[in-house]
Amino acid sequence: MSRTKKKNNNKYDVIIEFLKKKINKRKKFLTQEEVFKHLNSKKIDIDEMAADEFFSILLKENIIKPEADEGDLDDVKEEEFLKELKSEKKKTKKNSKKNDDDFDDDFDETFELKDYGLDDDLSLNLEGFASDENSLNLHDNNLRNKLTETDDIIKWYMRWIGKYGKLLSHEEEIEIAKKIHNSSARNARKARHLLVKRNLRLVVNNAKKYKNKGLSFIDLISEGNGGILKAVDKFEYEKGFKFSTYATWWIRQAITRAVADQARIIRVPVHMVETINKLTKIERELQQELGYTPSDEVLAEKMGDDFTPQKVQYIRKINIDPISLDKSIGKEDDSYFSDFIKDENVISPVDYAAKEQLSSWIKTILNTNLTPSEKEIIMKRYGIGEDENGQKYKVHSLDELAAERQVTKERIRQIESKILKKLKHSQGKQKLKDYVKND
Repeated sequence: MSRTKKKNNNKYDVIIEFLKKKINKRKKFLTQEEVFKHLNSKKIDIDEMAADEFFSILLKENIIKPEADEGDLDDVKEEEFLKELKSEKKKTKKNSKKNDDDFDDDFDETFELKDYGLDDDLSLNLEGFASDENSLNLHDNNLRNKLTETDDIIKWYMRWIGKYGKLLSHEEEIEIAKKIHNSSARNARKARHLLVKRNLRLVVNNAKKYKNKGLSFIDLISEGNGGILKAVDKFEYEKGFKFSTYATWWIRQAITRAVADQARIIRVPVHMVETINKLTKIERELQQELGYTPSDEVLAEKMGDDFTPQKVQYIRKINIDPISLDKSIGKEDDSYFSDFIKDENVISPVDYAAKEQLSSWIKTILNTNLTPSEKEIIMKRYGIGEDENGQKYKVHSLDELAAERQVTKERIRQIESKILKKLKHSQGKQKLKDYVKND
């Protein structure tokens, strides 16, 4: 069993070492924001299944501190929040008024709001909650949906952050967490809602840090809400860290993934819209006339203007209607399209570790068997490794190396052949063979 546990930890070793190298010696730790930034720079994706384990390892290795990032717990001022929302200007005044009026009816009917004082929820005796707290008897899915609709978010935050903005102490967090796990379903639900509301500032303050990255402020908040709800479900007070620390991790995980997904959405160039429409019309007419789908060559000829089959294929690619990764699949609507799609643009911790291990082996073999001059030539020839300034080598042609060394092209070819023979009979080649075989 210990061997299995050690094996599981090893899959993160390379990433942990990578993050440790990024730690400023004066600060002695990374913020959660910096961790996600560095992971994103390497396109490393820590999926939901691994997020808890990886978070615990970061704390254990003292890479992050057991508290929220600076600024995450700052007060959210109503005027600043409204300013962010107004700057979006996503809706016309007419639509905004209509949606807000519709929401007022839904919100008041669902939550049965009554007048109450600011401190009505401060008692952790759940039986003594104010009537408005007791009326938050939504099922978890309903609450999740309520927190992911644009107009609902505005109203929900405006009403609740102001009234329940006071932070919980660590002792209060523990007491509420115990209520969630040990109380009746009704009281557990109330406790969940309380823990969410008292930490909504985390969502807003983290959302601010990802503005102008492709998602609107409201969309960022919506994604962050999903993160904090996951944090409430997964929080284990027995592990000793604060809920705000843990919630920040899940909020950032949700927001950064959404930002990354948004960056990969296909956008059709404006100048191509007319061409796309024309091609679609011609293809439809030819199909009706011929009785079968016309070839790209036929379509290109019909389009004229030096249109080529390759251009027809290109237009087909950019004219594919995207499908939402959040689209429900199955009769029960309990799974999503994204659950079945592999993201080729990110690297799993295991693949990243394997890649770094291979790079390390290659460097060792080159350092052990070649002179500095030979090593530089072969690295430039095949685009391996980095120069002394940390810049990656590009692949050099024989002509480029010959000009650089002021020798003939044939001489470089001879040197390359000699180096490859050296490496073929070098120590450590078996590791590379095993890697290629297993890959």
